[in-house]
Amino acid sequence: MTISSDEGGGNSNEHGAAFNRYLEALRGRVGDAKYRSWFLDLGLAEMARGTVILSTGSEAKRDMLDHRFLPVLMETWRAEIGPVEQFKLTVRKTLRAQAAKINAREKQRASGASNAADFSASPKHEQAMSTIGAPLDPRRTFDAYAVGDSNRIARAAARQALIKSGPRELVYIYGESGLGKTHLLHAVSHEWNKDADRGDSIYVTYRNLINACVGAVMSNSTQEFHRTLMQNSLFAFDDIHLLQGKARTQEELLIVIDAALDSGKQVVIAGELPPSKLAESGIQKRLADRLAGGLCAPVHMADETLRLDILKKRVLSSEAQCRITDEVLEFISRTFTQSTRETIGALNQLLLMYGDEATVVDMDEAKTILRSRLEDRRKFVTLDDAIAAGAEAFGLKLEDMTCRSQPQRIVRARHAVVWCAREVLKESFPRIGKALKRDHTTVMSSYRRAQALLERDKAFQDGVKRIREALED
Repeated sequence: MTISSDEGGGNSNEHGAAFNRYLEALRGRVGDAKYRSWFLDLGLAEMARGTVILSTGSEAKRDMLDHRFLPVLMETWRAEIGPVEQFKLTVRKTLRAQAAKINAREKQRASGASNAADFSASPKHEQAMSTIGAPLDPRRTFDAYAVGDSNRIARAAARQALIKSGPRELVYIYGESGLGKTHLLHAVSHEWNKDADRGDSIYVTYRNLINACVGAVMSNSTQEFHRTLMQNSLFAFDDIHLLQGKARTQEELLIVIDAALDSGKQVVIAGELPPSKLAESGIQKRLADRLAGGLCAPVHMADETLRLDILKKRVLSSEAQCRITDEVLEFISRTFTQSTRETIGALNQLLLMYGDEATVVDMDEAKTILRSRLEDRRKFVTLDDAIAAGAEAFGLKLEDMTCRSQPQRIVRARHAVVWCAREVLKESFPRIGKALKRDHTTVMSSYRRAQALLERDKAFQDGVKRIREALED
């Protein structure tokens, strides 16, 4: 069965009662104030074969719901309506149709099949131009940015963009999703705006850039598009890797970058891939070369210490009335390790549920609220996850776990991984051996040694406990 009824946020008569029941349950979970702020216009866009799509009225609200409230939305649906495999958020159907139309016309122009009607001006095109700049998150400042070995270079590069003396150099910050690149772009923009003598700044998402560029081309107003951007002294652009296949948008962006740097303006860009990989993925070589010629700074996966520092800073900067124990913060930093965004998302879920209450959030309450997140993680745990958890639990590098080196601390970490892979993941000795680059007889011996160590060695017990938490919770 498939239902679709997101025009204006309404719902079909057949399923309206069930969806209204879901909304009332959601109101009960998040409270009336949060419900009115974020969920009042929520609609049911589609439900088909285990997939649920909810709609809201704007991209900004959709992004906020996806970032902060998706686990609560999913958990409430499962409790009130039933099982769901995929749960998505989208903007109202009319806005999605407009976005599809823009993408289709860009493809049409790329193939040389455009016509004069494509270039007619419209109020929507003018609106796209006026909204090219996206708002800054007031929480994403340098003071709120926790620094460790994984992101120290990127933070230094971002601060370099703020130096007044000397020639301007393009700054390109790259790394996997959810590691804090957007935070740095916002932080640079906030810091820039503190000094009125610097001039204006603009922060642009890839969606806004594509919409504004396509609108300018369609209305034959690319010069106005360039002027809109060039009136700023700082240009911060996010997610450049998502411009793959958008040839005309890339061309216009390159024009703006060159003009900005030639006139002494500052350009800061973030993306997931290093410049060489961008060129391989579909970004024009000239644009990738321009990024390579700037100050390139990578952001790597945060370690447990940095994740914990990030959580503590978030708690201090929040207005929550609850107190989250250090044990809970340490548990989150150990468990939600896929990205910094995932770590912060788990904390945000606790703040959402307890932020307005003068209470202490302990481990039992935290695990109850985070149950759906923990269950989702458990579904995808692999031997590679066990090896990574072992390296982190024993303070080793990932490559130490599979190398030929035999120092005692490395061997003991392997013993712990073997035991957890066997007892927690129920893996066979041959598969464990293949993952650790050992034969299965060596792994069997390692398992027996782990059993002996568990009976008498407290440090080894603690290491196994940390690996189990990472795999089970």
